[in-house]
Amino acid sequence: MQTVQKTSNLLLYLLIILPQLIGNTNVLKRLNGLLILLCLVFSNTSFAHSYSYTFNRPQNTQQAHYTIELLQLAYADMGFKLNIIDFNRKNALFAADNGMLDGQLARDISIESAYKNLIRVNYPLFKFNLELYKRCEPSSSKTIDSVAIITSYPVQQRYLNSIGFKGQIIEVKNNNTQLNLLIQQKVQGALLIDFAMANKTIPPSLGCYEKQVVATYPLYHYLHENHADIVPQLEATLDKLHSNGTVAKLRSKYKLHF
Repeated sequence: MQTVQKTSNLLLYLLIILPQLIGNTNVLKRLNGLLILLCLVFSNTSFAHSYSYTFNRPQNTQQAHYTIELLQLAYADMGFKLNIIDFNRKNALFAADNGMLDGQLARDISIESAYKNLIRVNYPLFKFNLELYKRCEPSSSKTIDSVAIITSYPVQQRYLNSIGFKGQIIEVKNNNTQLNLLIQQKVQGALLIDFAMANKTIPPSLGCYEKQVVATYPLYHYLHENHADIVPQLEATLDKLHSNGTVAKLRSKYKLHF
């Protein structure tokens, strides 16, 4: 958006100084017409880009529906539109960091060290539990020798780093693969996010498994640095929606407690 604006400003500048540089009237008319057209194109592009903000579609959970509706209300209050598109979630962080997406709907702060172009909107959308699934036997997260995590969830690696885990870490693409590795005893534990496991269980016939809440983290909305100018306004809008009871109503609507 900033690059488009700078280009538009440059074209306007050329439009102003060209009459002083060129004496040929016909040439001037053609160049001025072309520059006016280009200015209109770039200004329209800038307007369209700033009016609409695009994010990848999250998993189909109550927390995701709550987040989308809350952010839609916040952006609408500011005069903007929130677009949700189908996009490979595995590549979403990379795309957001490189400006292909306008940011991320909800992420925890563990992404900030690797994705430095993303700016946190400092309003906690909701909190989630990180859970350790393991077989029913005396064990703790510091003594198990192997654990499965999901590649696209940096928070799982963040937790393991925080406890100084020295065992084998196997990175996979989804929860089902994590659980299969655990059931097949190829790993001794699996780190999972609570809301992603809302409708998933391990059948008792496959053995005794237990889950342990090992950490609780807040999630925040993130925008690419190109949109840094709207971050303060968005934070203020979210605070307003919190104060006027809108957030509480949405949490009740989606049966969320945190």
